[in-house]
Amino acid sequence: MTMLRTPKAPMILTALGVLPFLAPAGLMVFYRHDAIVLNTLGLWLLVYAAVILSFLGGVRWGVEILKREKPRLAELIVSVLGSLMGWIAVIAYFRFGSGWLMAAMAGALLVYYVLDRASPDMPHWYRRLRIWPTVAAIICLLLACVLLG
Repeated sequence: MTMLRTPKAPMILTALGVLPFLAPAGLMVFYRHDAIVLNTLGLWLLVYAAVILSFLGGVRWGVEILKREKPRLAELIVSVLGSLMGWIAVIAYFRFGSGWLMAAMAGALLVYYVLDRASPDMPHWYRRLRIWPTVAAIICLLLACVLLG
């Protein structure tokens, strides 16, 4: 039997998990004229996006090794790409501090969402749960992209 309703615990934790996207992005609007604070908040947002990409990759890895005795190499590679991209983006932020890194992270979150949504291995409730936090994270990252220039 397929569970269609999202369990309460994942729903609450997901809602709380969106706050570290909303807080820095909101503060960036308020402090948009203070370059030091703006860049610091941008770094906080970027690091959290990298952490979430790593988390989403871990979910994919976990589902793959639980569903198959012999995990598919392509799925395992996809599951670690987000971590690597996030790591590279954080390092690049110290050198370039540019908004395009935020757009790249937004794109990576969108790709992971599309892959998870299309995966028959992911629970139905999980695929639906991912919609609104992904949209919120992408909006926050794109706002930061605009503000950082």
